[in-house]
Amino acid sequence: MTWFDPDPTVLAAPPFLDAEDGELARTTTAAGAMALVLSPAGIVLHLRDDKSWIPHPGCWSLFGGAVEVGELPAETVLRELQEELGLDEVECRPLWRVVDAHGDGRLLTIFEARTSLRPDQMVLTEGQALDAFEYDAALELKLAPFCRRVLERYAVESQRA
Repeated sequence: MTWFDPDPTVLAAPPFLDAEDGELARTTTAAGAMALVLSPAGIVLHLRDDKSWIPHPGCWSLFGGAVEVGELPAETVLRELQEELGLDEVECRPLWRVVDAHGDGRLLTIFEARTSLRPDQMVLTEGQALDAFEYDAALELKLAPFCRRVLERYAVESQRA
């Protein structure tokens, strides 16, 4: 069973990561949902396939995908986590919205997804690899630009908490 934070903001749109994202969102026509997966081993990321026709080929990134017709971003992130990692039990909460300006221009809703599983207990079905990283090590990777922005902001917010 998947568990969502019962906070009513789960269904409300989270704030934009910054003002620039709010401006860019006015012209985007596609939506997606991505998860910053946190496990006991650290931040779980996947290495995207090195295919020229996908956004951010050969970069480490968050998990997720496109919002399907009639689907809410919260439903999308749960579906994608199950499809891409086999995660059935995960605690999610919305963080921000960001536009993937260096990718396909999609408006992404970013979720924090907590799981008790370690990467070796997950089943990767998309991408070349998955691994867990501490913040500093993750920021040393070749990251998708939106992913880097999310990780940098998350690190700042986590230090404040």
